[in-house]
Formats: sequence, C-alpha cells, structure tokens
Amino acid sequence: MRPTDPVAKHADHDIAVLPAELTPAEARALLTGVAVVVADDGGVLGTVTAAELSGVGAGTLADWRELPPAIEVDADLALVELANSPAVTLLLLGVPRLVLIRDGKPVAVLAVSRVAEYLASGEHPLPGNEMGPMGASADGALPGRIRLAAAHVACAECGHRNALEYWNPRRPPRCANPDRPPHDLTLEG
Repeated sequence: MRPTDPVAKHADHDIAVLPAELTPAEARALLTGVAVVVADDGGVLGTVTAAELSGVGAGTLADWRELPPAIEVDADLALVELANSPAVTLLLLGVPRLVLIRDGKPVAVLAVSRVAEYLASGEHPLPGNEMGPMGASADGALPGRIRLAAAHVACAECGHRNALEYWNPRRPPRCANPDRPPHDLTLEG
C-alpha cells in the first residue's frame, strides 16, 4: 500500500445496497457478502453481513439499534489524506468497515483492518512542519475543504442517528436529536 493510493484501490466493490425498510430476515435472504444499509433519503445508516443479522429481532433494519455504524469516506481520498485527517479518530468507534462514497452513493466497503495495516506498514509519512520557522506564508497552498469521513451512530439513550466527523471518548459530542432535551451522545457497549 502506498500513501497516494486511493482508498478505493484496496476496497471490496462487490457490495449490496439494502433499503432500511427491510426486515433482518429479508436482508439475510438477499445477502451473499457485505451490504450497505441506506435510508429513504439515501443516507448511509450502516453496514451488515448475513452473520451479523442472525438472531436479530428488530422490525426493520432502520429500527435495529445495534446496526454497526457506517463511516463514510470519499472513494477518491488517498490513504495518507484519510490517515492525516481528524476522521481517523472515528476508527475508535470499533466499526469493521468504511463505506466508500462516490457521487453521493456507496460504491465499495473497505475493511478497517486494511487501514490499520497501512498505518502499521511504515509507509505512512510522519507529519512534519512543512512551512517551518523560516518559511513564508506563500510556501503553503490550501486546497479547500477536504470532505472528511462521517460516521453514523445511534445514540444508546434515544436511538437517534448522529453524524460524526471525529470521536473523542473522553468528551463525547451532544446528541443531535431535535425532539429530545440536549444530552451527551452515548454508545452501546
């Protein structure tokens, strides 16, 4: 793995996209590998395999609170860009896969173990002070906002799905549920 490789180069492109209205039994019948669960509006809710769905008694996939959260990553993002972004903290959520997005749609999944393999390989360049104490402000160029990954996790207290761009377990963000009083986002387990 090279730092400039797009994350999509190391991903599994053989995925199913399942609507969240399916029951777990219906989803199991359709699955042969990994599936991305999407809401009516096209938003990614999570990823599942048939094995993860065994014994699930929820009415629909959308109602299943233990649905493994999804971390969305731009499919054209380079490994080095992902590793250097605050989004790498989302891996602390313990998700098994990243959902790669292109043109607003899921196109592949990348096992988090592949990201860990890249980080442990020694290929990832160490961060440095590119501008340095003697460098001028013209030395650097800001390319604009890079789309960070987003994780979609359910709050254990109220069930609302929240979108996160980073995760700090010591200082969790507030839950974004507009129908409940403000409270800290809590996760299962």
